[in-house]
Amino acid sequence: MKNAVVGVDRPVVTPSRRSRRRSLGFTLVELLVVIAIIGILVSLLLPAVQAAREAARRTQCVNNLKNIALGLHNHHDTFRRFPPSITIGTTWWHSYFRQDPPEGRTPGSSYPKFAPVWSWAMRIAPYIEQANLYNSANLSGSGAGWPWWQFLPDGEVINGKRDTLFVCPSDYRSADELVWKGLDWDGVRPVAAAVTSYLAVHGTNQFHEKDYLAGGYTDPRLHGQDGVLYVNSRVTFGSILDGSSNTVMVGERPPSRDLEYGWQWAGFGDAPGGFGTADVCLGVHERLGGAPGGAGAGVTEFYRPGKPNDDVGNNLRLHFYSFHPAGANWALADGSVRFFPYSIDSSRNPTTNPAAFETILGMLATRSKGETFTIPD
Repeated sequence: MKNAVVGVDRPVVTPSRRSRRRSLGFTLVELLVVIAIIGILVSLLLPAVQAAREAARRTQCVNNLKNIALGLHNHHDTFRRFPPSITIGTTWWHSYFRQDPPEGRTPGSSYPKFAPVWSWAMRIAPYIEQANLYNSANLSGSGAGWPWWQFLPDGEVINGKRDTLFVCPSDYRSADELVWKGLDWDGVRPVAAAVTSYLAVHGTNQFHEKDYLAGGYTDPRLHGQDGVLYVNSRVTFGSILDGSSNTVMVGERPPSRDLEYGWQWAGFGDAPGGFGTADVCLGVHERLGGAPGGAGAGVTEFYRPGKPNDDVGNNLRLHFYSFHPAGANWALADGSVRFFPYSIDSSRNPTTNPAAFETILGMLATRSKGETFTIPD
């Protein structure tokens, strides 16, 4: 070539080690910026992921209640009535009123013909794919029908057999944690009880005050056994005069922290006992006994938030609530499921303000009082 210089080596320019390292890495400032951006993205995405998971759990909870409501409807189709929340003898344990058992009594005995203290959940077991469990239980109206000492052929306690249909997926406790375990009265043989997130609504509260309290229905706080499923009940669609779409049948109430309340297949209940209260059924304004403000009045509760780990002294077993934000799911007598916020029952405590009973939830809990109201969307 014309201007070429033959035989002359040109110097090769190469970057220093220091400059090469700079071009391949990040400065401290750049690294901090990247970390900050990632943190912002995570903080934005995490609530969305949690909300999506809760939405899925809430949907599954709705499906659980729809299947339970369908089981109750199938029971009604078979027996022409809804099941009672629990069945006991007419004169057992205390004098609080209860009507005769729907099947009547075993001849020559105080036992109901259907075995005592089994819950409404056992009665609908054949209609929720638990027919084998139902057929394994002794449900005779005799001493052999008590649920606590009945076992499957493999030795498992019938009362301890879990069914995930009765557990809200938002309950943070594991499957093993959601079975109460103890020992038989002999202190040797193990017994167990599966627990449930869903309790039957026996109306305003567990007491049918009219039949033994002087003055009858003189105080709105005394109405009870006015729902669809309560002790020894025999409610039909025809007796739900307020309309099946205006009457709640089952609501959410997680098992208590110690799992002593919220038993699925059978449960004796809180004071005065035998009505299944806080175990298998509950009133929307529950109380434990006596006239409000009088001797033995106990507590009058209402629908509000709660957590099972602070149940001590807080009576959480006596009111409906859930692990869903701001409210809970409820199955109505028409088979539909609605989510009701806590505001539907007012923030006022009915113990001190009887007017708080005239809430939408209080009216939804009764089957035939003729109230007029609009259910919020």
